[in-house]
Amino acid sequence: MTDETTIPLNTLSRLFHVAVFEHDDTRITQQTLEMSAEYLRMFIREAVLRANETRISRAHDGEDSVVTEQPVSDVLDTKDLDEIAGMMVLDF
Repeated sequence: MTDETTIPLNTLSRLFHVAVFEHDDTRITQQTLEMSAEYLRMFIREAVLRANETRISRAHDGEDSVVTEQPVSDVLDTKDLDEIAGMMVLDF
């Protein structure tokens, strides 16, 4: 694994227990947590990359500057993530 930020396994375990598992006595193995964390890391990284491509593409097409009459920001916005959300879910 690289120096990229990882999702803490305790946080992921808690998320599974609070939001996913229907029974309190459901258990998850360490290996499954590690694989789930890696999957989510890849999903998030791909979403950010795709959203950034969308933002750059929109800036080159002049959409943002025409609508807002301001320079295009270097910050990803929810509309950038919204635009790629459907394809991300289908691809993953």
